[in-house]
Amino acid sequence: MSRSRRSLLLLLVAAALVLTGCRADVTVAVDVDEEGGGTVDVTVVLDADAVARTEGIEDPELDDLVEAGWTVADPVEREDGGLELAASKPFADPTELGAVLREVSGPAGPYAQLGLAVDRPFGRTEMRFEGILDGTAGVESFADPEVAAALDGLPFGQDLTALEQELGAPIGSFVGLDLEVTLPGDPGDEGEPADEVAVWSTDLAADGPVPVLSTSEMWRMQPLLLAGAAALLVVLLVLLVLVKLVISWRRRRRRRREAKAERRRVAEAGSGATDAPVGDVDADADDTDAVRVVPAAVDPDVEEDADTSSAAAPAPASVSLDMVVLGGPGTTFGVRDQVDQLVAFARAKGSTLEYPKIADRYVEASRGALSSAELWAQLGVDGDPDELDAEMLGRYALTPGLREFVVRARERGYAVAYVGDGPASWAAHLRRTFRLDDLVDPWVVSADIGAVLPSIALFEGLRRISGVNPPNCLLIDDRLRVLEAARELGYGTAWYTPSGRAAEAPGHSIIRSFADLMSG
Repeated sequence: MSRSRRSLLLLLVAAALVLTGCRADVTVAVDVDEEGGGTVDVTVVLDADAVARTEGIEDPELDDLVEAGWTVADPVEREDGGLELAASKPFADPTELGAVLREVSGPAGPYAQLGLAVDRPFGRTEMRFEGILDGTAGVESFADPEVAAALDGLPFGQDLTALEQELGAPIGSFVGLDLEVTLPGDPGDEGEPADEVAVWSTDLAADGPVPVLSTSEMWRMQPLLLAGAAALLVVLLVLLVLVKLVISWRRRRRRRREAKAERRRVAEAGSGATDAPVGDVDADADDTDAVRVVPAAVDPDVEEDADTSSAAAPAPASVSLDMVVLGGPGTTFGVRDQVDQLVAFARAKGSTLEYPKIADRYVEASRGALSSAELWAQLGVDGDPDELDAEMLGRYALTPGLREFVVRARERGYAVAYVGDGPASWAAHLRRTFRLDDLVDPWVVSADIGAVLPSIALFEGLRRISGVNPPNCLLIDDRLRVLEAARELGYGTAWYTPSGRAAEAPGHSIIRSFADLMSG
């Protein structure tokens, strides 16, 4: 494996380093398919000056790349006089992808700390490509005796410091490193896949690593179709039962009308009325209740002396809306996953903890068990805690249209509250930064309560602090599990989702945009 990576990437990079004033650009493109497999394409481009100065250097032997499963393309001369070399290798799953990326740059190279995670909840496939693109190791990380021999003793056949002085710039700045990631997405309006494409760039003179995070979500139609078919069968059965009930009800109603007409005819005839089998006409005891199913409504065909006490029962009192509740950073600040944001930031600051461990520390801080300073310390991130908070939360932005919505809601007499997870210091910083103290009150934060959503403790804390009961509240949140818990407690619920499907959230209202919510 080590020779395979030296043959393609390191040799060409080293060539660019020693060819004064020349440039090399390395692009690693990862294309992931719907099953979590795909291909890794490596492209190295030398500029025209570099090509001219490499004359006399032996062509690199690439047989070992082919033996390792790579497909190597013939060199391509570019119109500008440069040269392009490319190789590609497939991978079957996320584990193989990690191995291929380590082949490209070695276990400590710039592309080695990247990986793909695939999760498949019911009906969906969720993908997360994350890590860091790290050029901070510099040119020294590419030193190799075989490379030096192939280049007449270079790159370390001369003083690198003197070479940088001659160039007037760090040697690594002449080697560009790019990463392109393509994750599959749901089909667009024209049926073509709406792939998620993201690009990151750095070079071998970078001051710090570049955090990488790209996510996508797809619907898997087969389980949804099976579930839909099952639901359709249930609906058909219910319809058949309803049709049968309606037919039976109509028959009984017709019999009742016929009996009533017969009684009138006998009464008009003036004879035999006392002997008429009136008691046998309405023999079905359940018929009277069957036609009296709508409160405060009496069927005009029901006998005048029928008991209508159940029909006259008073309707329940209406419930008024007194308070709108904004649920968490996903709704208020458009942060799809606060843990993802923390992981990317912490790793860019030098944290080496794995994703699950960072997530656990975040939950502890969200429950109030860790202060902000303790959180950063346990993540292995050095610096002033307040400054770290400000730098990370500086990436947040108020959801478009939210401020106007809050102002309009308050003008119409509604209170506006916030309930969400996170450290208390983060919530305080966001309130100050976005000037929400006078608009949104109260703020109920998990760290102050000691529990995270969808725990009942947060909803109970909201009720006690605000003094507003759940039936008089509308909770707006982007997480269905939180909405389900709130609905069980009696809250009105609305799912904030710019692109979600109503079928995913039965029983919840759908909010696409705050800008349009209060129109009219």
